[in-house]
Amino acid sequence: MIKLAIIGTGGMANSHAKNFGSMKSVRIVACCDINEKRVKDFAEKYSIKNWFTDVDKMLDSIKLDAVSVVTSDDSHYKVSIKAIKRGLHVFCEKPLATNERDALEMLREAKRRNIITGVNFSYRNAACVQYAHKIIKQGRIGRIIHVEASYLQCWLSSMAWGNWRTDPKFLWRLSTKHHSNGTLGDIGVHIYDMVSFVVGEFEEINCLLKTFDKGVKRIGEYVLDANDSFVSMVKFKNGAIGTIHSSRWATGHNNSLVLRVFGDKGAIEIDLDKSYHLIRICKGKDNINQTIWEEIRCPKVPTMYERFIRSIQTKKQDRPSFEDGAKVQRYLDKSFLSNKLNKWVKV
Repeated sequence: MIKLAIIGTGGMANSHAKNFGSMKSVRIVACCDINEKRVKDFAEKYSIKNWFTDVDKMLDSIKLDAVSVVTSDDSHYKVSIKAIKRGLHVFCEKPLATNERDALEMLREAKRRNIITGVNFSYRNAACVQYAHKIIKQGRIGRIIHVEASYLQCWLSSMAWGNWRTDPKFLWRLSTKHHSNGTLGDIGVHIYDMVSFVVGEFEEINCLLKTFDKGVKRIGEYVLDANDSFVSMVKFKNGAIGTIHSSRWATGHNNSLVLRVFGDKGAIEIDLDKSYHLIRICKGKDNINQTIWEEIRCPKVPTMYERFIRSIQTKKQDRPSFEDGAKVQRYLDKSFLSNKLNKWVKV
């Protein structure tokens, strides 16, 4: 039985509690949050016996095998390092850290102590993403030529998600003072991971960030200065080129991720807004002079939570690990640098 604690009990922690709590080999024995009412309510909701408002006290007083870190982005590094130094396996929300330096230190410390790690790049849960990675690695659509990816949300231009002007859970995402790296850091991290996992590693990035006028520059304590849209041109190590873009002004798109990959022997298309299980493929000699697409239902795959627990049980590191998290953090850092310098930047 793997004894696990959840650190951070905000909205996303509910997904961690439900997923880990549904596994017969896992027992959630503690939770921690700096907000006493929130952590008490969370513990009661999920029948967790021990709750704390001090992470050091929890780590030193409860016998644990692993922790799930669901704190604010800026404290992923600090909390994860505390757990690693106590010999605990760590599953961390994305992004792994707020900069590559901290992410690499987390990776080094985990490797030095033979700690199993995981990063919750949740769109790797999609069967079609795992299937696309597999067939591209097998060369089934040939040499990759061109890539197009987008992640679109509409909550700045509509009320589909709620009113961002009055809700702190939206407002902090618009404020660098509240440790937000904007659209790039919040949802760009997902699409950077998905694209690099399916297609291959980035070699160079040319990124443009934009913060649009919202009619107001500040709401209470929140200064609205974080980026709301980005467009990145990418050169891949395998020779392909592509565009990756994201915006929270995308009217009509609640939460839409699309990836198209074109090779010299075929192409694939993933649309996670429509399905996590279906992929469209155009390939084979019969398609040389045609445009015939086939829709395939992909086999079920383990979730990120299941991969992490299985890694602990088998003592064999699965992906995505802190290594993947650090790589994506490097892409983010280089994107901010590219925007600042207004030029291509080598990764």
